[in-house]
Amino acid sequence: MFTRRFFLKGMSAAAAMLPFTAAARPAEVFSDTRLMMGTFVTVMICGASDIHAAEAAGRTFERMCALEALLTRHCSSSPLGQLNAAGSLSDVPPELLVVLKASSRMHHVTAGAFDPTVLPLLSVLEENPEAPDARQLSAAVELVGMEHVRMGKNGVCFERSGMMLSLDGIAKGYIADEGARVLLASGVNNFLINAGGDIVAHGSKNGLSWRVAVENPEKYEGLCEYPAVLLLRDQAVATSGSYENVLNRAGTLNHILNPATGRCASLPGVSVTAASALEADALATALCVMPDPVGFTDGLPGTACLVTLKGGATCRSSRWV
Repeated sequence: MFTRRFFLKGMSAAAAMLPFTAAARPAEVFSDTRLMMGTFVTVMICGASDIHAAEAAGRTFERMCALEALLTRHCSSSPLGQLNAAGSLSDVPPELLVVLKASSRMHHVTAGAFDPTVLPLLSVLEENPEAPDARQLSAAVELVGMEHVRMGKNGVCFERSGMMLSLDGIAKGYIADEGARVLLASGVNNFLINAGGDIVAHGSKNGLSWRVAVENPEKYEGLCEYPAVLLLRDQAVATSGSYENVLNRAGTLNHILNPATGRCASLPGVSVTAASALEADALATALCVMPDPVGFTDGLPGTACLVTLKGGATCRSSRWV
C-alpha cells in the first residue's frame, strides 16, 4: 500500500504509536506480528486461550491482507489501480466504496484538508524528489479535488482526466478497524491492534487499560522521550507527521501534502484519538496541514489531538488526556 521508501523505513524504525509494555509480557497476552502494508502489524489478545487467540489472529491477518490487496495504489490490477488508470470503475468492491465514501465525508469534515486526490502531486515528488519539475507540480495541483470524484449506481469516475487517488491516509485505519471486527466476531473482547501506528484498543489488558506511547518524531535527532502515554479502552489512535516517509535527502519533502497549495506538511507529528482508526487516520493526516489543528479538533465531538512541534514542545486539545 505504501512506497518502497516507506517499506524500508518501516523495516528499520518502530511504528508511530508504540504499545507501552514491559519487557516481560504476561502469559495471558497472546501476540503475533507480521509484515504488511509496508510496516509491522501486531495483534495482541488478552484473556483467551492460546489456541483461540492464534485462530482469531490468523483470521484477522487474512482479512487485513485481503483488504490491503483491494485498496493498494501500487498494483495496477487492484481495483484502485484500475480506477486510477482508467479514470472510472464500474465493478467497485463494497470495501473500496466504503473507504471512498468515508474519504468524501472526511474531506467535507476537514474543509478539504483531507484529500486523497493528491496522488498526482505525490507522484511528481516521488519521481524526482531532489528536483521536482515546477511545471509538472503546477499542472498536478489542478487535478486535486475530492469533490470531482463521482460515486453512483454505475460506479466511480473522475470528472477530470489525469486524476488519481491514494488511500494511504485512511485505508490503514480502515483495515485496522476491520481487523477489530474480525476479532470481536471471533469472540475476542480484549485486544489491541497496532497497524504501524494506527491503533485500535478494545476491552482491557488483564483488567487495565491498554498503555500506548506516542513516538517522538525527532527520535533521529536524539529526542527519544515519549511526548505522551495514553490509556486506551474501546478507542482508536493514529499518528502522522512530516517525519514519516521523507522523500528527499534534505528532509524538506514528505508524503503529506496540503491539497490547497501542493506544499508538504511541516509539523513533525500529530496524534489523534477517535472512535475509529479510520477517523483518527484521516484526521491525523488533515491536521498536519491545518493552521490551527488544536482549535479545529476542539470543535469535533469525541476527538482529541496532540501536536508535536519542532524541538519537542507539544500542544494538546482540551480533551487530550
